[in-house]
Amino acid sequence: MSAEEKIIERILSARVSGIKKTDLRKEYGEETDLILENLINQGHIVIDKKGTAHYLWHKDFYFQSLLNSDPKLKITFEAIKSLQQSVDNALDRLKNIETTTSDISTKVKLTIEESEQNNSDKISLEFDQFRNEFDTAIANHSSSIGWVEIAKIRSELCNKYNISDKRFYSLMNELTNQYHDRYELSTGGYEGLTVRGLVHGFVRCI
Repeated sequence: MSAEEKIIERILSARVSGIKKTDLRKEYGEETDLILENLINQGHIVIDKKGTAHYLWHKDFYFQSLLNSDPKLKITFEAIKSLQQSVDNALDRLKNIETTTSDISTKVKLTIEESEQNNSDKISLEFDQFRNEFDTAIANHSSSIGWVEIAKIRSELCNKYNISDKRFYSLMNELTNQYHDRYELSTGGYEGLTVRGLVHGFVRCI
């Protein structure tokens, strides 16, 4: 271990009490002054006068030494720490409030949007009106033998009444089941009602 390392270790062992510079000089000889000067310049140790003697502290213990020897400084430091803790706690609470508010806002927004969508579907096109519109679309778009592609009717009514595809097919399924003797379905097409595992993409009035 070098002389510098021994001196640092010796100062560390003194902790908050510090050690007299003259005591170090007695232990480690005349080279002590030069080593101490280098350590002070590097910020590893602190030198201060206590009474008529110069004392040395390791940087990790010097501030605690000041607190122990100066009641006013200790009270001020503790007040600052308490204030800092209060600020940190307030910031933590604020973050929690912001997070909770954001979560609630998101849930409320989703609930409102879902409710508006459901209400829109229910209010904009009720069953009886859907039946009339469905029959009109068949009459307007049917071929010479009466068939109409369901996708064409779905596109027209969904755009006109701002309803979802799911809502359209729910109403159509209800309609064709309730009036099965009035409507005939045929397989084919890219979309439609699934009956016994087959997609029926065409419809006509009987």
